[in-house]
Amino acid sequence: MQSGPRRRFRLRYLLLLAVAAGAFVFLGRHAWREWRWRYIVIHHTASDAGNLEYYRRLHKEERGWPDIAYHFVVNNGASNTVPGQIEESNLWKERSRGFSTRNTYVNTVGIAVVMVGNLERHAPTTLQYQSLVSLLVTLAREYDIPPERIIGHRELQQTKCPGQHLDMAKLREDVARELAR
Repeated sequence: MQSGPRRRFRLRYLLLLAVAAGAFVFLGRHAWREWRWRYIVIHHTASDAGNLEYYRRLHKEERGWPDIAYHFVVNNGASNTVPGQIEESNLWKERSRGFSTRNTYVNTVGIAVVMVGNLERHAPTTLQYQSLVSLLVTLAREYDIPPERIIGHRELQQTKCPGQHLDMAKLREDVARELAR
């Protein structure tokens, strides 16, 4: 059995290696949770009523998902909410992937934002739109997502979502203008 300086050196080396491995695992998990975001995908609920809890319950009961499909809900003032109020889901708090598209890659690296309302029939309220732009600017800055990677659900797959009354080109322009300030 070894003793003296060689043994102490090996113990220090093993301890340093264990600390480095733990830091790597911790930082790797943190990096994945925080730095993986590449897209922001915009949706609408296609219904003028509801809030985060309503859609969470709907998605759990009808679709069998563990939570609501989206990371953020931008309310229109219905269902005891304030127009433009932003609700953050548990998916975002835990940085979990969403269920908002049929594209697994986009669900994994995309932040899903839903506007409450049927934007196929009418435009969002002014406060709701302003809150959406503000949220997108914050997320784009925080996660280095350029405006061209803010996409409507219909730009990914055959759907009308987020509705004809949400002009995605204008939304990207408004976000770009705010980012340039």
